Amino acid sequence: MSTNFEYKGAAILVLILLILVNLASVSDSTENHEKTGKTRTIPDLPIPAQPLCPPGSDCANTHTCSPSSSNQTLEVETSWTATGSNRMMSSPHVIDLNGDGVLDIVTGTGIEEESTGSIIALDGANGSILWEVNASGEMFSSAQFADLDGDANFDVILGGRNHQLFAVNGINGSIIWQFDSSNNERSKWFQFYTGQFIDDQNADGIVDWLTSNGGDPLKQPGEPRDSGYLLVISGSTGEVLSVADTPDSRETYMSPLIYQPHPEMTSEILFGTGGETWDGGLWATSITDLMSGDISNATRIVDPAPNVAKGIMAPPAIVDMNLDGIQDLVVSTFDGRLIVLDGRNYSEIWTVDVKEHVHNGPVPDAESWASAAIGYFTNDSIPDVFSHFTIGAFPMYSGSISIMIDGATGQILWSEDTSHTSFTSPLAVDLNGDGRDEILMIRGGGELFSDSGEYVFYNEASVFNTCLMSSNTLFNQSQMSIGTPTIVDLDLDGDLELITTTTTGYTNPTATWTVSRMDLNTTTPQNMSWAAYLGTNYDAVFESDS
Repeated sequence: MSTNFEYKGAAILVLILLILVNLASVSDSTENHEKTGKTRTIPDLPIPAQPLCPPGSDCANTHTCSPSSSNQTLEVETSWTATGSNRMMSSPHVIDLNGDGVLDIVTGTGIEEESTGSIIALDGANGSILWEVNASGEMFSSAQFADLDGDANFDVILGGRNHQLFAVNGINGSIIWQFDSSNNERSKWFQFYTGQFIDDQNADGIVDWLTSNGGDPLKQPGEPRDSGYLLVISGSTGEVLSVADTPDSRETYMSPLIYQPHPEMTSEILFGTGGETWDGGLWATSITDLMSGDISNATRIVDPAPNVAKGIMAPPAIVDMNLDGIQDLVVSTFDGRLIVLDGRNYSEIWTVDVKEHVHNGPVPDAESWASAAIGYFTNDSIPDVFSHFTIGAFPMYSGSISIMIDGATGQILWSEDTSHTSFTSPLAVDLNGDGRDEILMIRGGGELFSDSGEYVFYNEASVFNTCLMSSNTLFNQSQMSIGTPTIVDLDLDGDLELITTTTTGYTNPTATWTVSRMDLNTTTPQNMSWAAYLGTNYDAVFESDS
C-alpha cells in the first residue's frame, strides 16, 4: 500500500489494536564510492562551505516568519464526502480525468482476506464516482498517470495484493491491460507497489512502468521469505520487459524511485530490501542492469544495522540538503534511523537514531512505515525534515514519535511522543502565508469499550506551526485513516483543499471507505513543498522554492 504497510491477515489486527556533516573531501569529476570502491562520475561543482548559511549570508534568512500571518487560525469545511464498500489503504492522487478543469481523485480499495478490491475515480467537483474497476485483491498502492493508449489523455496504473496490477483508461475506466501472472518470467508473484514511469524501453512510443513486486502476507513474522523483484513493464501492453531478483535475495516492500542527482549524472533506480523481521538495505542500480535482468551489481547505499533483522520499507525523499546543486537522499529506516546521504558519493551528512529520543530514550525499537516530509521549518534556505516513527516492534506498538530536524545540522528542533499510531506520511505546506511550511499530521488510535467489548477507531488531523512551534487540532474523525492525504488546489481557483480518506477497522462486520474533500481557508502558496504521498509530484522529489 501507499504507506508501505504490509497489512497481514491476523497480524494486522494485533498491530491496529495495540496500536536519513560528513562531506566528501575531493573535488575531482570522478569520486571514490565509499560503500563499494566503485567510481561515480559527478559534475565539477564546488563542495559547499561549512557551516551552511552562516548568519549574514544570503541564504540565512529566507524563511523568516511573518507574525501577523503566523497567528491565522486554519479551518476546514467539508465540501463533499463519498463512501463505498471495501476498506481503503491507498493514498489519493489527483488528475483531471474528465476535462472539466477540476482535478479528480484516483485511489484503491479492497479487503485483503477476501481477495477483492477495486480502483475508483471520483469527480473532484462533487465526489461522484466517474468509474470503478474491480480487482481480485486489495488495491493498496497509489495511482500514477500517463498516456498509455495514445489518445493524448491521462491513464492510470495502480496495483496491490494477489499480483493485481492494472492500466486503466482515465476517461472511461476501461482496462488497457492487466498483469498476467501466468507468464513464464517467475513461478511466484506477490504484491505490487507504487511505481514510476520511465523512458520508453521497447520503442513503441509509450512510456514504460518501473515497479517492485514482493512481500507475502501469508508468512508470519520471522518466517523465511522469497526474494522480491524489480520489474519494467510495457506501459502499452503490460508485457514484462525485464525482471530481476533483489541482489540480497530479500523481500521488498519499497516503492522504487528514479533518482538523478544532477542533470549531468546518470539516472539510477533506488529500491529497498528487507521487511519487518528480515534485514535489508537501500540500494541503487541502473536502468541498463535492470533491463538486462541482473541487478546483482547494485550498490547498497544504506546497510542494515548490525544484528538487527529489519529492512527499508519507506521510500526516501530526494532533496538537495546542502545546497550544492546535487540531490541528496533522506532515508527513514525500519530500524529507527533517519539518514541523510550526500548525492555526490552516498556518504552520510548526518544521522539521527530516533530510538535515542523516545521517552527521553533510548528505547529498543522505533520503526518507520512512511517517508519523511521535507519543508522549510527554519529561517534558512536549507530544507528541513519531519518524520513519524512508531514506538515498539512489529506487531506490538505502544504509540509513536513525531520529530522535526534541522536539515543543516541534524539537530532535533521538536519532538512529541504520543499514544497514537502514525502510518501515514506527514505533509509540509505553507498553509497561512507566514513564510514557513506548516506540517499536517494524520494520527490515529482507538479505544476499547469494556461494556460492549467493541474497539472503536478514530483519527485526528493536527497542524504544527513551525513559526509558533505549537500545534492545533484541525479535525477528529471516526474510523481509521491509513492513506496519506493530499493538499491540493483541486479547482485551480487559488484556494487549497484537503483530500482525506478513512476506512473501517478490521473488527467491523462490514467494510467501508470514505473520501472527503475539505476546503481550507488558505490561499495556494507559490510553492508546495511536500503535499502528498511521495511528495507533491508523486516522485519523492522535494519541491524546492529556488
